[in-house]
Amino acid sequence: MNRYLKSLLGAIIGAATTGVWLGVDLLTPEPIGDYLLFSLMALSNIVIGWQVGRLVGKSRDVSKNEVLDSPEKGLKPNSN
Repeated sequence: MNRYLKSLLGAIIGAATTGVWLGVDLLTPEPIGDYLLFSLMALSNIVIGWQVGRLVGKSRDVSKNEVLDSPEKGLKPNSN
């Protein structure tokens, strides 16, 4: 997937998410709706942050594995 398509997809997802948050805010009664909305937003941000952290961790693990697997690919380690 190219960079332009990823950014367009992210913009569409962001706009849809904003619309859902505003809809929830308008449909719920005033004091309860705010507490419900902000708690749901906090929970979704926690989940998104957790997933981003896992993704970054996986990419770092993959780069470490590539360096460690280099002798198995036919490259000889330095004999110094």
